[in-house]
Amino acid sequence: MCGITGGIGPSAPSKQLLDAQLKSLQHRGPDDSGTYVNKGIGLGMGRLAIVEIASGKQPASDASEQINMVFNGEIYNYRELRYELEQNGVHCRTSSESEVIINLYLQYGLDFINKLNGMFAIAIHDVRDNSLHLIRDRMGKKPLWISQLNNGTLFFASEVRALMLARPDRTLRTGMVSEVMQYGYINSPYSAFNEIGQVPPGSLLTWRDGKTLTSRYWVPDFETKTNISYEEALQTTKEVIEESVSRRLISERPLGSFLSGGYDSTIVTAYMAKLMDEKVQTYSIGFHSAQFNEAHHARQVANFLGTNHHEEILNPDPAVVTEKIAHVLDQPFADSSIVPTYLLAKFARENLIVALGGDGGDEVFGGYDRYLATPLLQKLNPFLSLARAGLELAGKQTIGKTRKINRVGSQLSAKTSLAARYSSILSLAQPNDLSALLNPGFVSAAGENTFVSQFTSGHISPFDRMIRSDLAAYLPGDLLVKVDMATMANSLELRSPMLDVNVVEWGLSLPRKYKIKGFETKHILKDVARSLVPANLIDRPKMGFGIPRAEWIRTGMKEMVIDTLTDATATQRGWFDPGEVKKVIDNHMTGEDRDNIIWPMLMLELWARTWID
Repeated sequence: MCGITGGIGPSAPSKQLLDAQLKSLQHRGPDDSGTYVNKGIGLGMGRLAIVEIASGKQPASDASEQINMVFNGEIYNYRELRYELEQNGVHCRTSSESEVIINLYLQYGLDFINKLNGMFAIAIHDVRDNSLHLIRDRMGKKPLWISQLNNGTLFFASEVRALMLARPDRTLRTGMVSEVMQYGYINSPYSAFNEIGQVPPGSLLTWRDGKTLTSRYWVPDFETKTNISYEEALQTTKEVIEESVSRRLISERPLGSFLSGGYDSTIVTAYMAKLMDEKVQTYSIGFHSAQFNEAHHARQVANFLGTNHHEEILNPDPAVVTEKIAHVLDQPFADSSIVPTYLLAKFARENLIVALGGDGGDEVFGGYDRYLATPLLQKLNPFLSLARAGLELAGKQTIGKTRKINRVGSQLSAKTSLAARYSSILSLAQPNDLSALLNPGFVSAAGENTFVSQFTSGHISPFDRMIRSDLAAYLPGDLLVKVDMATMANSLELRSPMLDVNVVEWGLSLPRKYKIKGFETKHILKDVARSLVPANLIDRPKMGFGIPRAEWIRTGMKEMVIDTLTDATATQRGWFDPGEVKKVIDNHMTGEDRDNIIWPMLMLELWARTWID
C-alpha cells in the first residue's frame, strides 16, 4: 500500500516537487520512498511495506530500463501470475509484485490488466514510445487523481493534496457545492477544482505526445443472470467469498479484521477464523450513546468465533475530532460515518498494519432497504400528497420535529421517474432546500442530471438500475473514499473481500429473488452468515456505522457550528444565504433535526478554510 505521484511532458515534475509531494503523502507510505526522474518524466512512491518487504522497492524498472512503474495497492494473485510468467519462459529477478506487473505488461501489453485481482492504481511509463498508462482498479478502491496543463503535461497522484503542489493555479469548480450538499461527495471524473479530475474506476488513461485517451477495461454485467437452484447458488456464494478472504490473508505485517457484528463483517471474520492458524485479531468501537453503539454485538460474535477481540467505547470531543477529519480530507466530503471509521482505524493501527472489512456486501447482494422503498414509493405517487398532509399534522403535534419525520416527509411528493425518486432518497438535502440555502451562482442541477442520465441508460431491471447506480457513484464516490482516507491517514491498509472481482461478478449474476425474499434484503448473504454463526447473534435491524451527529451539533459542537457557519469568513465566501443558514441552525438547536443539512455545510466550510483560504 502506497502513495504515488508523478507526471510526464514538458513540465514534468522535478525531484524537488516529487519529494514535496511524497512528504504530503507520507501517511500513505511511511516505510520507504523513492523517485525516478528523467527527461520529461518523473515518478515518485512512498511505501507502506506489507508483502515482499525486502524486494518491493519502487519506482521499479525492467532489466533493460525500458519500463518504469509505480503502483499503489495489492495484487492478490501476483504469486500465481509470477508462476504463469515463469511457465512461459519469463524470468523474474525478484519476487515483488512490481516486477510481476512489469513483466505482464511486456508479455501481454495492456491486456494484462484483465489478469489482475486486487485493488490498485498503477502508473507505467514506456520509454519505447514515451507513453504513460494510468490504470485504476475495477471498483475504484484506490484513488487516482490527474491534472493536465495546457502544454500537454499530465500530473497524477494518490491524493489531491499532492496535485495542489503541482497546480497552484487551480480554481474552484462552483458546481461541487451543490453536489456535496445534495449527495455528500464528488464523484469521478470530477474534483472540487476545475483543473483536477479522476481516472474513473475500471478505466485506463493513456498519455502520448501531450494527448490523453481514457477507456473502460471493465464494465459490470447486469444482463447475464445465472439459472441454478438456490441451494447451488448459496454454496457457490460461500465458496467465492471464502476464496476471496483467503487471497487477502497474504501479509508479512500484523493482520486482523474490523468487526461490527453485522452480516458482512461477520462473514469475513468467520472465514478468517477458519483459514488462519492463529487467532484473528478483531477490532470494534462504540459510542456512549446506545443508539450508536453496536460494540456488544461485535463482542458476542467475536466470543463465538474465538477471536482475540479488542473493543473501545469512545466519548470523544466532537469538535476536536471533526477538526481533525477536516484536515484528513483534501476534498469536500460530508458522510459523517468517516468519523467512526477514522477512530476505528486509529484504534486498530495500535497493533495492525492490515485489516479486512465487509464493505461492498450491500451493493453487490442487494442489502439496502431503499431497494425495496424506491419502487414502492413510485407506485404510490398519486397518494403521497395525502400522506404528506397527515405527516405534517403529526409533526405539528410533536415537540420538535425529528430527522425521521423530515426524511419521510421529503419522500411524500410525486417524482417524475424512478431515477428521480432514487436520487431524492439518496440526497442529504433536497433541491428545494438547496434553492433556499445556496446563493444563485452556486445552485447547480448538473450533479442530479448526470445521476438521472446514468440511472436510465440501458435495458436492465429497476432493481439492477439501483445497484448499478450505487456501484457507479455511491460506492466509489462515498464509501470507498471514506475507508481509503480514514485508514490511510492512519497508515493502515484495509482490504474488502466482498469487492473481489469474482465476488462482484458472481453477485451481479444472481437473480433478484435470491437477494430479496419478501421484505428481507440481502437474503442469500444473510444465509451465508447464518451458516457460520448462530442466527440470533446477527439477525437484527441494520444499524449503520454512525455518530450521534444531531446531539453533537447541539452540545459539544454548538459553538464550533455557529462560529464557523455564521462568521465573516463564511458569509463573505458567498456560497450560502446567511439568513437561511441562521434559520437552519436555530431550528436545529430548538429541536428540529437539521443535521443532514448542517453537517455538509460545516464540512464544506472547514474544507475551504483548510485548503483554499
